[in-house]
Parts: sequence; C-alpha cells; structure tokens
Amino acid sequence: MAKKRNPKLNQSEPSVKENSLAVEIGRIAKLFALYLIKDTKDEALKVNRLNAVGFSISEIAALLEKTEPNVRVQISQAKNKRNR
Repeated sequence: MAKKRNPKLNQSEPSVKENSLAVEIGRIAKLFALYLIKDTKDEALKVNRLNAVGFSISEIAALLEKTEPNVRVQISQAKNKRNR
C-alpha cells in the first residue's frame, strides 16, 4: 500500500525575494493611488477614483485615513447618483 504524501511538505514558504517583491509592488500601488487623488480635495471623488481602479474598501480606508463604513457609504452614494 502506497503512503499518502503530506501536501504541506511539498509547499515551500515564500522566499525573502518574493516577500520583498510584494512589498515593492505594494509601494508602487500606493504611489499610483496618491497620484490619482493628488489633484482633488473632494473626498468622495478620491474614494470613487480609487474604487474605480480596483482598490479594496479596506485599502481605500487606509490610504485616506477613513473608516471602512465611511468608504462604503461614499461608494453607495456615488452609485445611487449614477443610477438616477
């Protein structure tokens, strides 16, 4: 009878190089986000721009120093205005 292999043994942990690459990509994403919102003071517009390019609600909240419920409300209000 053949032994079953433990799948955890075959999975390697991410290397230091992969982790540092992920950090660098995160920094580039933050710089991109700041570039998108640099020309406006309107908080709702900032939220909508970041949402439009794919940032998550938690990422938007962290970038703009807001709460997640606040970001959700602003996104919802923008959708309602569009649908009128």
